[in-house]
Amino acid sequence: MRLELRRRLARLRYDGPLPVLLPVAAALLLAGLVIHFVNGQLRPILETVAADQAINLMTRAINAAVDDCLTESGMDYGDFVSVATDEEGRVTSLNGNTAEASRFRRQVTEAVIEAIRGLDDKDLGVPLGSLTGQLLLSGVGPSVRVRVYSVGSVTAEYANSFTAAGVNQTHHQIDLRINAAVNLILPGEILPVTVSSGVCVAETVIVGETPDTYLDLNRGQP
Repeated sequence: MRLELRRRLARLRYDGPLPVLLPVAAALLLAGLVIHFVNGQLRPILETVAADQAINLMTRAINAAVDDCLTESGMDYGDFVSVATDEEGRVTSLNGNTAEASRFRRQVTEAVIEAIRGLDDKDLGVPLGSLTGQLLLSGVGPSVRVRVYSVGSVTAEYANSFTAAGVNQTHHQIDLRINAAVNLILPGEILPVTVSSGVCVAETVIVGETPDTYLDLNRGQP
């Protein structure tokens, strides 16, 4: 009786579920360690490449949106700035046309938002070979999918620059500096990306002494 009981206990000890679960647990642990290592090594590369792709696409979209708005509105330097002269034709002041400038800025902001929303996700994606860091493998293999999840804030501010353009001449350039933010969907995370782009919207050469005038095209805007 006791011998039979010992045999049953031995079979339970060696044929029970524990010996079967140990290899499975070890395999799962090993797989988890490999995934953790690969994720730690490759995710920074994935984030960098995906962000660079998004910034390039967004910059092109912003520049195209500004160009389209300039073409549609037909605005030129005189629509942004009024140049006042004295009886002898000397420039006395430069006055910003804030109403027109504000209208154009709103138009550009809306166009940029629509352009970024319309980005083709097919242009986003990181080939697996690019994640290895090896130049020969860059762009090789299937791509890790990246998508634009949402468009964040889009802001635009005017900036003026005056540079010497010759004897008694000054080049005046008006740039529209646009900041746009988006959220990208990567495997396992949402990555925020911000891009800043400055686009020239008007320029001219002022002949004569440039007046020391404060030119504010951003006045009256939130």
